[in-house]
Amino acid sequence: MDTNPSLFQQARLSRDARFDGLFYTAVLTTGIYCRSICPAPPPKEENVRYFSSAYEAASQGFRPCLRCRPDSAPGSPAWLGKKTTLKRALELIQDGYLQENSIPDLAERLGVTDRYVRKLFTESLGCSPKQFAQYQQILFAKKLLHETTLSIADIAFASGFNSVRRFNDCFQRQLALSPSQVRGKRTSPSNSLFVTLSYRPPYDWLQFHAFVEARLIPNVEWLSEISYGRTFLHGIEKGQFTATCEPDRNRFRVEIQLAEPKHLYPILNRIRKLLDLDANPDGMTQAMGEDPNHALLSGTRIPGTWDMFEAGVRAIFGESMLAESMLGKSKCDELIQSSEVLKPSIERLLIRDVTTHTAYFPNAEAWLSDVESSTLPDVMKQMLSAWAKFCLLGQTTQDHGDHNTNNINTRDNRTPPLSTTQFDYACLRGAGSPDLAGLLNTSEGLIADSHQGAPWRSYVALRQTYEQQTPHSIVPFRRHEEHKDL
Repeated sequence: MDTNPSLFQQARLSRDARFDGLFYTAVLTTGIYCRSICPAPPPKEENVRYFSSAYEAASQGFRPCLRCRPDSAPGSPAWLGKKTTLKRALELIQDGYLQENSIPDLAERLGVTDRYVRKLFTESLGCSPKQFAQYQQILFAKKLLHETTLSIADIAFASGFNSVRRFNDCFQRQLALSPSQVRGKRTSPSNSLFVTLSYRPPYDWLQFHAFVEARLIPNVEWLSEISYGRTFLHGIEKGQFTATCEPDRNRFRVEIQLAEPKHLYPILNRIRKLLDLDANPDGMTQAMGEDPNHALLSGTRIPGTWDMFEAGVRAIFGESMLAESMLGKSKCDELIQSSEVLKPSIERLLIRDVTTHTAYFPNAEAWLSDVESSTLPDVMKQMLSAWAKFCLLGQTTQDHGDHNTNNINTRDNRTPPLSTTQFDYACLRGAGSPDLAGLLNTSEGLIADSHQGAPWRSYVALRQTYEQQTPHSIVPFRRHEEHKDL
C-alpha cells in the first residue's frame, strides 16, 4: 500500500470508526487480520502489517478475526482503484454476477476481452476475478453464520455455491475453520432474517429521513423515526426489509423477509447501495480541500431506490429535488398539485398482493411483461416501456453508474427517453451517481458555479435540498398524515 504507516498506526490505536473498512491490520504472531476498530488489545507495531483489502490480507495467509469480524466492515471505495472497468467489474461481482455467469460473460458485459479482465484483476488485486468473487462469497457466508439462524445448507446456496460439500471445502481452505466452528451456539429460529450493515460515521439519518419521507409510496415503503423499510422485487422473487438505524454502533440492523435465501447476497448489496452505506464522508471533505461546500457533506447520503427503472418512473411521475428558491413558490405549488393528480396513476403501476395488502414496485421486466393490462393512458405506457427497454439494454445500474460531469454515459450513446433533469434524478437515486452537476442550485449565491463541489456535487445538491426544505419545497407523492404502516 502506498500510504504512511504512522497514519494507520494512529487510526488503529484510536479505533476511529471513520477508518473502518478503509484498511485492515494483520498480526504476524497470531496469523489473524482485523478491522481497524477491533476491540482486542492492540498488538505491538512491529508485529502488525497493513492491507488495503480483506482479500489482500487473506492472500498472505491471514485468517479473519472472530471478534471484530472483517466480513462486517463497510465497503472500501478507496481500494477499488481509479479504473472505471475495474470499478464496474467489482460492482457486478458484488451483485452476484459470477454466481451464474462465467469470466468471458463478465468480459463481454464490460466490453473488453477475457484476457484484459484477468490482467486487470491480477495487477490491481493480485488475484483472478473468480478468486476475488469466491472470497467475497466466503466472507458473506461467515456473516450469515454469525448473524442468522439459516441452516448451513441454506447459507451455502445463499452464498452462491451449488453444493454443500463444495462450500465446506472452500470455507475450510479459505478460513482454516469449518462452518460449524464459526457458527458456535445457534439461536432459536425465526421467520425473518436479521443482519447488520455497518457504515463509516457520520451518517445524517435526519436528512435521509426527511428526503425519503416526502417521497414515500404508500404500501411499498414505510418509515419510522429510526427505520426505513420497503417491499422489493428481485427478478420474480418478492421480499421486504426494514432497516433500523443504530447510530451508537455505526450500523443498521436489517430485518429481511425472503422466501428464497439463495438471492440474499445481491439483495443485501442492493440494500447497502440504497442506504449509501459505503460512502466515505471524511474522504469527501479531504478531496474537496478548501472548497467551502465541504462542510455541507458531513453525513450526507444518497437516498436510493431499488433500481434504475423505479427511479426513472418516479421522475416521470413528477418526483424531483425542486425547491422554491429554484422555481418560485407559485411554480412549486403548481407542481405539487400536478403530483397529487399523478398520484393515483403511479399506484396503478404497482403489483399488489391481495392476501397481505402489500404492493411491489415493478422492475423493468415485470412492467414489460404486463404492460397491456395497465390502465394507464397509452402515451404513458409507451413512455414507461421505452424507459424499461432502455434500462434493460443498458444493463441496469452498472452501466448507468459510470456517469461523467456532462451527465452522458461514457459507453452508451443512446438517448434516454427522459428529460435531462429526469435522467439526472434517475441516475442519482437509481445508480447513486455522486457527481451530478445538473442537480445543483446555483441561484441566490448558494454556490458560486456548477464546478464547485466536484466530484461530490450530488451530495452538495442533496444537502442544499435538505437545508432549504419547507412544506412546499418538494414534490411529494403523499402527505405525512396519510402514512399507514403495513
